Amino acid sequence: MAKTPLLLLCAVFVALVAADDVVVLTDANFESAIADYGVALVKFYAPWCGHCKKLAPEFERASSVLASDDPPVALVKVDCTTETKICQKHGVSGYPTLKIFRGGELAEDYNGPRDADGIVKVMRSKAGPSSKQLMTEAQVEAYMNKEENVILGFFDSEDSELLKQFKKLADALSEDFRFAHSVDKDINAKFSYSEDVVIVRPKKMANKFEESTVKYSGEASLHKMKTWLHDNVHGLAGQRTTSNLEQFKQPLVVAYYDVDYVKNAKGTNYWRNRSGACLSPSLSRRPYAYVMTN
Repeated sequence: MAKTPLLLLCAVFVALVAADDVVVLTDANFESAIADYGVALVKFYAPWCGHCKKLAPEFERASSVLASDDPPVALVKVDCTTETKICQKHGVSGYPTLKIFRGGELAEDYNGPRDADGIVKVMRSKAGPSSKQLMTEAQVEAYMNKEENVILGFFDSEDSELLKQFKKLADALSEDFRFAHSVDKDINAKFSYSEDVVIVRPKKMANKFEESTVKYSGEASLHKMKTWLHDNVHGLAGQRTTSNLEQFKQPLVVAYYDVDYVKNAKGTNYWRNRSGACLSPSLSRRPYAYVMTN
């Protein structure tokens, strides 16, 4: 019994740390502090607001992801019931109101999705280039081990025509997918790629029915690369969420069950793999999605 208070204290501490990635600003420090962030998403809210309460956990989850990005993106919150001056200055009339700041200056209103995945995708597209240039083997390995679909390019030089089209692809789809590339021949040789574009699926999606990586074999064409990406990025059975609904085109075969890669990865993949086993080669180019049910 003596250990119980300590366990409770640890639980509270962990909860506080999890929420600490969201920066709290006030009238007194907003102007000086916001200038310290290259790109920031600011949530102006009221504690009593129902929509604000619904957004809060999604905002915190997105913040914990974006805080470790390179470059990092800050998620900030301002309580308009106490910090009235800064809220009035930025014309906040309803809650929650989300605005994007760049270099300390208001850049634009945020009108994107309000779930964690959607916030992450939009804000990543606002920060840095659409495709990050990878300078070391460790950076390439880090991207290959991400818990999401990643599109990697390996090119012989900056003058590569395939690289030019790859950058156009990244510009067009950076809100949907993570892009990165290398123009270092030694790094490329380490991973056995040269003038290649590769889809790398997360390890959690690995199965015996398909490879975890897919290499583009077509010409340097934006249209053809985009078609290839949409046909292959999710594999035989992709995971459809509220933030990627538009990536799955009809006709669809949808399996509804409890998808949870954190608490029940084995069970989740069991049903996904059984779905994959049912797909014949003739169906492999059709998007088959399973949907998370809460």
